[in-house]
Amino acid sequence: MAHRLTRSILLLLFGAFLGAPAISAQTRTVTGKVTELGGEVAIVSALINLEGTTTHTYSNDEGNFSLELPAGEQRLTVQIIGYRSTEVSVGADETTITIELARDVLNLDEIVVTGQATGVRRQNLANAVATISSDDLTRAPLASFEQALQGRLAGANVQANNGAPGGGIQVQLRGTSSIIGDHRPLYVVDGVIVSNDEIASNVHVVTVSSSNPVRGGQQDNAPNRIADLNPNDIESIEVLKGASASAIYGSKATNGVVLITTKRGRVGAPRFNFTQRLGFFQKANDLGLRKFDTVDDAVEAFGPNAANFYSAGAFFDHEEYLAGNTPLSYESALSVNGGNESTRYYVSGLVKHDGGIVTGTGYDKQSLKLNVDQSIGSSVLFRISTTALHTKTARGFTNNDNRSISYWMTLPSTPSFIDLRQREDGSWPHNPFANSNILETAANVVNDEDVYRFIGAGNLSWDALVSGGHSLRFVANAGVDFFTQQNTIFSPPELQYEPDDGLPGTSVKGDAASRFVNVSTNAIHTYTHDRFRSTFSAGIQYEERDLDISRIAARNLVAGLSNADDGTDLAVRQQRQQVRDFGFFVQEEFLLGDRLLLTGAIRADQSSNNAEPSSLFYYPKAAASYRFPGLFPGIVDELKLRAAFGQSGNQPLYGQKFSTLNTGNIGGLQTFSVSGTTVAPDLKPERQREIEVGTDATILGDRATVEFTVYQKRITDLLLQRALPPSTGFGTQIFNGGVLETLGVEAGLTLFPVTTESFSWSTIATYSMDRSEIVELPVPEFRAGGFGTALGGFQITEGESPSAFFGRDTAAVANDPRCGGPCEVGDRIIVVLGDANPDFRMGFGNDVRFGDFSAYMLWDWQQGGTVANLTGWLYDLSKNAEDYADACTDPGCMPGETLGDFRLRVYPSKISSIWLEDATFLKLREVTFNYVLPERFTGMLWDRVSTVTLSLSGRNVLTFTGYGGMDPEVSNFGSEAIARNIDVAPYPPSRSFWFSVNMGF
Repeated sequence: MAHRLTRSILLLLFGAFLGAPAISAQTRTVTGKVTELGGEVAIVSALINLEGTTTHTYSNDEGNFSLELPAGEQRLTVQIIGYRSTEVSVGADETTITIELARDVLNLDEIVVTGQATGVRRQNLANAVATISSDDLTRAPLASFEQALQGRLAGANVQANNGAPGGGIQVQLRGTSSIIGDHRPLYVVDGVIVSNDEIASNVHVVTVSSSNPVRGGQQDNAPNRIADLNPNDIESIEVLKGASASAIYGSKATNGVVLITTKRGRVGAPRFNFTQRLGFFQKANDLGLRKFDTVDDAVEAFGPNAANFYSAGAFFDHEEYLAGNTPLSYESALSVNGGNESTRYYVSGLVKHDGGIVTGTGYDKQSLKLNVDQSIGSSVLFRISTTALHTKTARGFTNNDNRSISYWMTLPSTPSFIDLRQREDGSWPHNPFANSNILETAANVVNDEDVYRFIGAGNLSWDALVSGGHSLRFVANAGVDFFTQQNTIFSPPELQYEPDDGLPGTSVKGDAASRFVNVSTNAIHTYTHDRFRSTFSAGIQYEERDLDISRIAARNLVAGLSNADDGTDLAVRQQRQQVRDFGFFVQEEFLLGDRLLLTGAIRADQSSNNAEPSSLFYYPKAAASYRFPGLFPGIVDELKLRAAFGQSGNQPLYGQKFSTLNTGNIGGLQTFSVSGTTVAPDLKPERQREIEVGTDATILGDRATVEFTVYQKRITDLLLQRALPPSTGFGTQIFNGGVLETLGVEAGLTLFPVTTESFSWSTIATYSMDRSEIVELPVPEFRAGGFGTALGGFQITEGESPSAFFGRDTAAVANDPRCGGPCEVGDRIIVVLGDANPDFRMGFGNDVRFGDFSAYMLWDWQQGGTVANLTGWLYDLSKNAEDYADACTDPGCMPGETLGDFRLRVYPSKISSIWLEDATFLKLREVTFNYVLPERFTGMLWDRVSTVTLSLSGRNVLTFTGYGGMDPEVSNFGSEAIARNIDVAPYPPSRSFWFSVNMGF
């Protein structure tokens, strides 16, 4: 039945697309002019569109335009970024009109996507959808556009995994949505669903962070692929944060949807823009090393051998030698756009280099982009979007390991009184206290990642009918995202640690190929009446996702050669994924009197990731908003009430429905076995139900907007694992069960206290908080990441937060209620000691312009949250923490005890006050100062130069925190649904400073 329904919808849309008759009617030419309110300043490149169709034109350099319209009364919409859009009625006998637009400083008339091919003005929007503009993305250079979300987006926890160049950022929208399922938002670029995979570099083959290749790969410090995009090419980003807004994307939308629209050409002569940036990165924080005043102190920490190396007063700052680099970084960006009413184009190029603060690390990116819009007659618009990218990342050896190779795993056991720097003859000293010389390792190892990527999309829009208030438009979209990734790991045999396993020298070659293909067809019918407008849309989507990853690891390299075939010990691993998805939707949007908006939609999806690939899963949504314009003019200029309901899904991960066939050999004979994991026969997507209510107000004479939202999410059919009886032949089953609930609040303020010709000041503020709880768990509590309760780890327990840290504490009184039974004072107990989720997050931004000068500043404040500072634990175990010998000031200290001695004494029974630390921070994310050169100076450079802007900018300039590690933004396991905020030997944080010149001509 489902297949017949799917085929019927497909044939209906396809037949309508090919066979719908275009209505041919008598036309007339209407001319006009678009100006700013007051009629003195012409507006260039304003879009004048026949409502509900693709029939359009643009105003020229004088603001004039000409457009062919059907006979009878027609309605035009006129819009351009930065101005309030307007609707104009053109009478049946009118041939000349004048249109005036007012500036839209609050972005109330911004068109926000509400469907696969539809959108509404923000002032009517029934959901809390956040938008990031191109200006927010270009104030200071970005390694990944996700950095621009930090501090600007209410409801988002945007966290860097560590400070390594080239990305590695995880975005969590509206709290936890899964435990063992996918936790990343869906990214859509110009209508194309794109990959944001993190593919392991395989450095764990050398560091042995885990014997499990999956768990080891999670600790490889891999960048996420969405960081490949060039932020300079992005026009806007819309973030659909919950199911009430993202339900139209069905079973891939539980974690939110990020819609990225790239820049396109505008009518007019070619306009060039060139930006040159020069800057550097600088270590923002370090841990320091203990200074040993006496040989006895050194021997106590490092044993009798320390006496042979100790020299009074000697101090070698290995951390500075390793991570004190400030190499030149640069970014060169060029773009040109222009065209006429028929053909418009946007072309750009980028060359970028970020020098790493750690020896042997860095990041390079090159990008080429071409977007073309081609109008074919008055009813067809064809758009092409293409991007070619190349990135190269060098990351060195950081994060957890089990061989004392990773830099900050080795530093704790390396005393500051030995010199590890390279000798004059080119040789390196051995580290007598650890397994490696980190300076030698950093100078000689290779951990490079090379990515070549192409993202392309074609969009065809056809106005099949325009008559009597009715319009029928068909939109077809097809796109592909393809990339290849090559990882090269080389650890030369001469390095200190290499001979330890009897196989000196390691070479790892990793190759990955990813291909996403998206095809969709949509039909949109709009009926416009004097009092209302109805928009009905329906569409189908087909998607393919293919990923092929292979790895060859070679040890015992002959003559130190790096080719994999030069090793005598070889290991090969391959992983392949193929996913096929199909879905369709219908949606109705009804706008009454430009005040009441009602929306209803349903999406149906099927996926090969489900146990039954042909089964359809349905996801409805409904929303309403009502505007009260002119409520109290000058005080509350407009008030909007809104409410929304929606459901979305989260597909099982690829492979969760399979039992793996494991192969091997014994003495040359082939062997195989079935893995111990099986799947429930009805495995299906997790389901999220979200209810959102809120209000938006425009106040103080259209000088400010206030937004407030409360939401409640309920995720059912959670993907979980349960133990099976041995008689089944399996040990574990993946199934659906359990319930997770999240309650959250979001608020935002945009304020323009002063706006004049010569001076303006704007400020933004955002606030968000969320709380999650496991309300039903059909299996016994289980661990969900970290290194166990002894060091603080995650445990899924009914009635607790999924991101709660569980750890060891001691009973404070006899029969302490936390014991769960009888206990004595001092007994060890396992309790909740913190939560990775912060109490709240706030962002503050200010933009001040005075004449040709401007300044911008953005602060990001996180209050609360918990980090497991295991790097600090490693320093204490080696008695090498910078403050180890400081006098203890804790109330529990014993007489004469040092801080380090106190921490180690308390650790075996209690951890709450030791290495689980408060993650509160306040960061100055961005600061920028601009100066626009007067025209008399720009003309001296070249008569074709129209503008020159000089800028000084910085990113992550200041950090205020009580956290004892390098940075409270940290995740040893990379992007994770639960196991975040684990600090184990990460790449250190950095700040960057830039000087930029921007020229328009």
